[in-house]
Amino acid sequence: MPTVAAEEIQFVMPTPESFEGAPQFHEDDWRQIEFFPPSRLAEIKARLAEYKSFEAKHRTKFGWTDVYARKLPRAPVLGSSAIAELGSLLSATKLPSPILTTASRPLGQVKDGYTLRVSGSVFLYGIASSDGVMSLAALVDGDDSPLTKAFLTLNKKYQLMLVDWRSQMLLVSTTPAGQVNVWRP
Repeated sequence: MPTVAAEEIQFVMPTPESFEGAPQFHEDDWRQIEFFPPSRLAEIKARLAEYKSFEAKHRTKFGWTDVYARKLPRAPVLGSSAIAELGSLLSATKLPSPILTTASRPLGQVKDGYTLRVSGSVFLYGIASSDGVMSLAALVDGDDSPLTKAFLTLNKKYQLMLVDWRSQMLLVSTTPAGQVNVWRP
């Protein structure tokens, strides 16, 4: 794993109700694909360039000598009513907050987290507060075409960008013809 999100996450013990239907995934997958508002374009480009250089320096034949720990400050991606809006806009199903695990044990359910199932293979998730949606990430387990469709919709409505940290790729915008403007370091 060449990069991980190194933010502090608080966890709570799941209840039977919050456990039912909650996606469970490894902590290293947290925020590997995520949306950002256009106001953070310069910051995200700088981080991707920094990460590319770091990865090249630490890549070995069989992996990496170190991991690039991304520490991005939390800032609202969307407003406080956005989870309901996203659910409606994307015809998504609201699920409980994600549960993160390690290879050996569960860490817990993400405090103040949310999950929206966009399709059988794509989940949008993150952390929300009274200030709004503080992180909006995606988990893809199979066909990624629903994520592309979600990006096109969210970019058109909110001008959100989508970064795939592992692929070192930033989907910046779309053209009127529906083409995606991609930036790579």
